[in-house]
Amino acid sequence: MRARPGLAGRQLWTRQNITLVAMLAAIGMGATCESQPAVVVVPPTATLTVNGIPSDMNHLLVLPPTGFVVNVAWQPGDYPVDTETFHYVRAERWGAGPEASVVSELSVNSDGTGSAGVFQGQLVPGTYTLLAEVADIGGNYTFAELAVAVRNFSSAAPIGTGQQIWLDFESDRDAIPGADFPVDLEFFGLGNAAAPLISSWVLEEVETAVVARVREVYQTQATNGLPGADGVEVSFSSTQPTWGDVTQVCIGGEDPSGGITIGSILTDLKNANRTSVECATLPPTGIFPRELLILAGDATFQSVFNPLIPGVGGIPVGADPMDAILLEPGFDPGTASPAGLARYELVQAAIQGFADMLGSIIAHETGHALGLVPPGVPGGGLFGGVSGAELNHAVTPAGVSSSENFLMNAGNTFTFARLAGLNGNPLPYFRPIDYAYLRDRVVIDSAVTLLVYPPVASSITPTTINPSGYTQIVVNGSGFRPTPVIRLLNANYIYGVTGETVVSSSEVRGWVNCAQILPGVYDVELKNPDGQISVLPAALTVPSL
Repeated sequence: MRARPGLAGRQLWTRQNITLVAMLAAIGMGATCESQPAVVVVPPTATLTVNGIPSDMNHLLVLPPTGFVVNVAWQPGDYPVDTETFHYVRAERWGAGPEASVVSELSVNSDGTGSAGVFQGQLVPGTYTLLAEVADIGGNYTFAELAVAVRNFSSAAPIGTGQQIWLDFESDRDAIPGADFPVDLEFFGLGNAAAPLISSWVLEEVETAVVARVREVYQTQATNGLPGADGVEVSFSSTQPTWGDVTQVCIGGEDPSGGITIGSILTDLKNANRTSVECATLPPTGIFPRELLILAGDATFQSVFNPLIPGVGGIPVGADPMDAILLEPGFDPGTASPAGLARYELVQAAIQGFADMLGSIIAHETGHALGLVPPGVPGGGLFGGVSGAELNHAVTPAGVSSSENFLMNAGNTFTFARLAGLNGNPLPYFRPIDYAYLRDRVVIDSAVTLLVYPPVASSITPTTINPSGYTQIVVNGSGFRPTPVIRLLNANYIYGVTGETVVSSSEVRGWVNCAQILPGVYDVELKNPDGQISVLPAALTVPSL
């Protein structure tokens, strides 16, 4: 295995090239009247991003201290990339120097075109450049880098562990006794009051397929570039969980407000309420499948459901004499007649189409319950819309809905085919930045509005405050931004300095009231508005009265 080409290796390579050029010039090569054209070697190219987030969305990203995904991609130049020399990504903290770098091992993708892995190093909050070095077999290097902010979560990580979503298909919010969802299926030809046994089997098949679709989005449709499954730590169940933090989502019926709401769950930023109940009537919250009939004019919708909907000449489940056999549990379609097979496939297509459509909607609304999509750009947002139909929905950096079939797009962008993954459309999926949030791999921090160097507090005057009354303190250093917060800390007491004023980027003043602070020796902590901190240890003494 070759030695890793760290910073010293990069500098050595540069110096070697300069030395070679000097030697060639000294012996006259390249200095004749008929000099040969210089050989231009095309090095490899490389890009680096995190969590699979595209380059137009990775400005001002705020990452947790560890656990985020690093994605490195490369293209060869004149020589193939030497994958054996690529083993790691380095995080260099601004203002700390290369000696403070943190390194994390990464493995090369199986196809040899890049690397993706979880950053295992532990970073302290600050501003960092993530750096990857890629070489070809000719010894030519290229570098890919990305500047990011690193912050701790303000409290617990938004998703964490133990979050459960109860998909309640038994809810009853109309005036008719009994669950609403079986009645919903009758409107789509997937239920029939005259055939309760067959309808019960279809109901079970639909519910199972809906839950499977929701789990697919959250568990197997990862968009972060990792080669394997990387599921979100959220569980989904159609029965009431008996442990964990449970959010209940009621599914069934029509919009009780008389509107056309298909799904409505308010965005719970940072998943602050982990036990919400989304079953209200006014204003309506939860999922109202009957309102999906608003799509009934869609040609693809008609091709899937009209053969079963009685109102348009269809034959609902249980009304065809063949259904007693075709829709029995365990039926083998290989034993069916051509007509029977056609009927069986028609019903199965309707079950799957309905489940994919409804499951995508439930997954979308659950995304809101978990905190998607924070409005605005990082660090306080995740490219969520700020007004109108796009509010708390996925938008591009230009502030408009994407043409891609992202799950958290505004509701008015979806057709039946886009919801159900038909007509060449993929099933809706999370944007990488949304998936990163659900995996606790980005931090929402509205204080981060710029990527800047940290403050450096180098001295304080006076070093001992007056034993009575107020004392003005002056902190000198660099990188002070309007307006920092200064605290005095020791094992027994924390005191907030008052009246902080930025005189310049190198001087901040504030006041200490001796009557409000215990005697002792204190660390002086200065915190810039973006959350970066500098500490002067044991720098200020408060005398006894």
